[in-house]
Amino acid sequence: MNFFGVGGFEFLLIIFIALFFLGPKRLIFGLRKMRLLYTQLKKQRDELISIVTEAVDIEELKKLDPLNDIKKDIKKIESSTKLDQIIDQVNDPFDNKNKDKNS
Repeated sequence: MNFFGVGGFEFLLIIFIALFFLGPKRLIFGLRKMRLLYTQLKKQRDELISIVTEAVDIEELKKLDPLNDIKKDIKKIESSTKLDQIIDQVNDPFDNKNKDKNS
């Protein structure tokens, strides 16, 4: 048994000394206070961890520039396809203008 780096015999010795100096009633009260202190420290640790992770997430989001990414994507699309042709095809999907010109 290893509890906070203290072996089983050492732990029993600490309990025995605390029982001797505090007495049974105050020992139970002290254990309850220690448990409350432990739970409060645990809650504060969890809050601190959440605050730190949130701050790190915010910093990572600040580093990202979505507008630059969108601009780059638009430039890639413009260079790879002609937007005018796509617009004409969307407006006139059956190519009626070309049929009228050919007749």
